[in-house]
Amino acid sequence: MMKHFTFKLLSGALIILANPISAQKAKPAFQPCGTQEIMESDMQKHPELRTQYNDFMKQLSHVKTSNVSSSRAEKRIIPVVFHVIHQCGPENISKAQILDQLRTLNDDFAKLNETINQTPECHAAVAADCNIEFRLATKDDQGNCTDGIVRVASTKTYEANNDNGVKSVSRWNSDKYLNVWVVNSIGSVQGTGGEVLGYAQFPAGGLLSTDGIVLRYDCVGSIGAAQTGPFAPRFGRTMTHEIGHWLGLRHIWGDADCGSDGVDDTPIAQEPNYGICWSDFPYHLLTCTSDSLDECGEMFMNYMDYSDDQCMSMFTEGQKAIMDATLESFRFTISSEANLIATGTRDEDIANLVVCNPVADFCDNRRLVCAGSNVTFEDATFNTETYTRNWSFEGGTPATSTAVSPTVSYDVAGTYDVSLTSTSSAGDNTKTKTEHVIVSPDAAVYGQGPFEENFENANTMNDFVIFNNDGSNAKWEYTTQGGFGSTRSVRIRNFLNTATESDDLITPSYNLTTVNSPSLLFRVACAERGGEPTDQLKVYFSSNCGQTWGSPRIINFADFNTAGLYTSEFVPTNDSQWKTFAFSMSSLATQENVRIRFEYVAGTGDRANNLYLDDINIGTALGVNDLGYDLGLSVFPNPTNDQTNLVFESPKPSTIAISVFDILGQQVTSVFNGNVGSGAQNFSINMSDLSAGLYTIRLDVDGTSIYRKVIKK
Repeated sequence: MMKHFTFKLLSGALIILANPISAQKAKPAFQPCGTQEIMESDMQKHPELRTQYNDFMKQLSHVKTSNVSSSRAEKRIIPVVFHVIHQCGPENISKAQILDQLRTLNDDFAKLNETINQTPECHAAVAADCNIEFRLATKDDQGNCTDGIVRVASTKTYEANNDNGVKSVSRWNSDKYLNVWVVNSIGSVQGTGGEVLGYAQFPAGGLLSTDGIVLRYDCVGSIGAAQTGPFAPRFGRTMTHEIGHWLGLRHIWGDADCGSDGVDDTPIAQEPNYGICWSDFPYHLLTCTSDSLDECGEMFMNYMDYSDDQCMSMFTEGQKAIMDATLESFRFTISSEANLIATGTRDEDIANLVVCNPVADFCDNRRLVCAGSNVTFEDATFNTETYTRNWSFEGGTPATSTAVSPTVSYDVAGTYDVSLTSTSSAGDNTKTKTEHVIVSPDAAVYGQGPFEENFENANTMNDFVIFNNDGSNAKWEYTTQGGFGSTRSVRIRNFLNTATESDDLITPSYNLTTVNSPSLLFRVACAERGGEPTDQLKVYFSSNCGQTWGSPRIINFADFNTAGLYTSEFVPTNDSQWKTFAFSMSSLATQENVRIRFEYVAGTGDRANNLYLDDINIGTALGVNDLGYDLGLSVFPNPTNDQTNLVFESPKPSTIAISVFDILGQQVTSVFNGNVGSGAQNFSINMSDLSAGLYTIRLDVDGTSIYRKVIKK
């Protein structure tokens, strides 16, 4: 219970009359923190972590958190490194946004924040200056000059929880640095609901290889994307909250109704508080305790609650005691003098910053273009702010440039290198991407249909494009180990893959005007290797040489699992292990330069075994009986927790109906009944109120019914 203050009982009674117990505000579309849920998931995979965490919490329980004061005068310095994991999108945030986050963080921990003066007096009495400062490292793991920010291009910036391996993309020694990963999205972690904004790892209960904090890019600081993202405005308190976890603090409601966080000077809280602010004080007064002297209600402005950023203002003295104990035990090395020297974060290091050698890098708006098209490049050099740049564009016009974001024309078909050299007073660095820009001729490579590719000749792969987006050993490749009716095909060696990795196989270009009512047919063989794989195979079409792609046809693992369970690497041994898929291409019948893209996306947790692709055919009236194939009908995610999507391509205006049936054949939901135009259709199906089990989605199109199964977890 919160310790008592010298308020008269009468004034407390007046407060109660003026501010009756409030109703909880509506939960937002996002989840502020996924720490508890991700830790629980990790513990299920590694049971020994639960023992470590329980031992840690037991030790913290002996920390005295009542009647404490800010007696520790010595400031602790925490070296920080930001790993910006991006795909050249808005998640590649500026250094200014990162510095703004550090400013907010240090103000919050020093009780110098702008909102501290709004804290009600009875809560302000226990607000703490935590005597902790966070500084960007100026030396990396090897002692090299750094500005404390690393930028790495990786598709793992999406759905970036511990399962997708985002932290393995870039990580420094967690005994020396607080690792912070900035990503595009974290996703809806099971048990949270809504998009997670950030998560941390407690001092114990997690692997050393995952220690640190993950933040959505639009929840970093209070400028830039923090003011324009879907959950704006944000003011940097997501990181303040997550560092509280990293230093041993629990949520203020103890992750239970009227639970305890183990800190004496934080009131017992009924539940997490959403959307509560200063005008709601006192809030939830006496809902979890009958002590009439506890006149302040819940401490919704505490950083370990879920109130909005602008309504947070404080840690308590008791919470400071927990953080002190953590820094003296579980994280004792990180603020030591020896580590401050090693990471370049002493006062004298910060006062005498040196210019670092730049790390050249760049982004672009496309890699596949038609002859005569333009590509726009953008300098993404990091590790220094003062430098010059020199571009080199093989096969492009201009051939060289010094601009920040040059636009280059490519007139002749071919494959070309791009190079950027960045030079500062400390030296220079060059980034060269070989065969980076692929320029297709105006005329399709294959001009007369129908078209067939059975991969019997390995040389045909010269006309295909393979993008190995994460540079791993798992990529599309030609194989002689298995095929339909032969031993030759292409495959993804998914047995070696990591979660959420994405790889592309792009066909040569085809002139579809030579095929009446064109349709695509191909064969797939795949196996599972245990668990519940969530892998997907996505099929896209492009009519402009791959510069842009239409909406994907999505095939879930449940539909392309053709061979059952294999605990070792799967190789198809007979034709019965193959399945045929087909999609209409009638909307592209007038296009003279069409490419097809097969994107394999590894699952977020359990993953499938190897996948093989063979017999790509583009012809007329391929004889597929299931209208769903013609429509490119997809249901995803499947299985699902709350919501799934029904996506298909309507070749003409149609009358449709969408319904959901339970295992007994009873209709449980009517999703839509009406008319749609031609083109891509996407319907969201809310299954949150349905019990776990197997359901059937029925799509009626002009009187013809198509069925797809979906599992509600």
